[in-house]
This record gives sequence, structure tokens and C-alpha cells, in this order.
Amino acid sequence: MQKKTKELDKGISRLFIGVRPDQDTQQRLDELVEQCRQQLGTKKCKQVRWTKPENRHLTLAFLGATPDKLIPLIREQLTQIGSYLPACCGQINSIASFPHPHSPGLAAELANNPDLQRMHETCRQLMLSLDMKPESAAFRPHFTLARSRNGFAELSPQVLNITVSLGNITLYKSHTSQAGSRYSSLFAIELEGSR
Repeated sequence: MQKKTKELDKGISRLFIGVRPDQDTQQRLDELVEQCRQQLGTKKCKQVRWTKPENRHLTLAFLGATPDKLIPLIREQLTQIGSYLPACCGQINSIASFPHPHSPGLAAELANNPDLQRMHETCRQLMLSLDMKPESAAFRPHFTLARSRNGFAELSPQVLNITVSLGNITLYKSHTSQAGSRYSSLFAIELEGSR
């Protein structure tokens, strides 16, 4: 941990590109969290670390340790992307342990669609242009709602059909501590392209 702290003190930040949920999406996610709390009960909820609303996001690309001097260039490229990518909608189709049935994470997962895939691929291309290596894992868009060391076996996976708006691309900085990760938005670019 000390080595990582020293590395980040040298003008390097842990960054990722995501979508910041709008007010309506936050309300929908709040409702899903409340349903999960009721199903789990008070005792189990004490073992769960719920994602704070300000930390919720849909990750498009994980940049990882990135020199701070690249942030203006990333902003410039994301601004350009925002000028031609249109805002779109996503469909939350399930809430379950993520990414596997026995995982410690709980997420509202979205069905992948051409618009979301294009956002993801555009961010991958941005990384390649900066000589960064994109993750090889398949893109599974989701909002993380909670984490628990004991998992969420008590929760039955829910099949949903909730439409949410995805209207921005945001550069986030990850801050790690013993209390868990915190994500701050460095800037958000509205998607203004036309269909």
C-alpha cells in the first residue's frame, strides 16, 4: 500500500471513464436498494457496505494509474466524443450478485445495446490512442449497489425492465482508503450528438 501511495504522489492518479447517473436514475437505484434492504433484513444489512449515491456510476473504461499530465488531453478527446455521440437509454434487466452468483458485489445490470457498446468501444479507442491497454474482459454495463464479504445468496435474482437515461461521459478519479473506495468526478461531458 505504501508503494502505491508513493506512486500516486508522483502525479499519477487512478482514473476511469464512466456514466454519472442522472437524478431519475439515482431515484430508481434508491428504490432498488430499498427493496434489497427489505429482503435482507436488519441483521444482514449491517454486514453490507452500500454504495453511496455519489459513488454510483456505470464504468465504460478503466484507465488505471494515469499520469496527471494526460488529463487535459483526455478531456479534449472526451469533449470531442461528446460532440458526436448522442445521449441514449439503457435497460436495467436484473439485480443480482455481480459478476458471478457468489461474488461479494451486488449490481443492477443493464442489457448491452448498440449505443452502450459504441460508448464503450469509443472509450477503448481513446485508450489505445494514449498507448493504454484496454481491459480484455467482456463489457457488462452495471451500477454497483453494494458489497458484502458474505455475498448475497439470500437475495433472489430479480428480473427487471427499467429504462434509464445515459447522457454524459465522466472522468472519475478513484481514492482508496481503509473505509473503501471513493470516486470523484474530475469533469463530465454531456453527450450532444444527433441521431
